[in-house]
Amino acid sequence: MQTFENIGITGLCEDKSHNPDKQFLLFNMYLQLSHTPPHEWKDYFAESRRLPRAAVWRKVWVEGDCLVVYCQPEELQQEIETLKEDIAFANRQYRQLQQLRELRRQQEQMEQEEASERRIIRQLAEQLRF
Repeated sequence: MQTFENIGITGLCEDKSHNPDKQFLLFNMYLQLSHTPPHEWKDYFAESRRLPRAAVWRKVWVEGDCLVVYCQPEELQQEIETLKEDIAFANRQYRQLQQLRELRRQQEQMEQEEASERRIIRQLAEQLRF
C-alpha cells in the first residue's frame, strides 16, 4: 500500500499571487501545499468547501501544488485558519479511501488465492482413481 502523507499549507507563493482584475480589491493568493494533491483529495477538499461556514465565504481552488484563495490580502490569515479545517477533512477522507482500497485489494488477493487452491484441489480430484 502506498503511504499517504497529509497535505498541508507550507507558505505563500508571493511571485504567483496577484490581482486578476484591478477593478476589485480581491487577489488570487497562492498558498503552497506540501505536495500536489491526488484527484480524489481535490474532490474531498471541494466537498468540504461546498457549504459556507462564515459570513464572507471566499472562492478557493486547487491549482497544481497550490491552493488559490480569491480574497483581500488582509483576509488571508482568517482564510488560512478555515482552510486548515478543510484540508484536515480532505486528508481524513482520502486516507479512509486508501484504507478501503487496501482492504478491497487484500480481499481480492484472498479470493484469488482461494480460487487457486480450489483449482489445485479440483485438478487433484480429477486425477485420483478410486
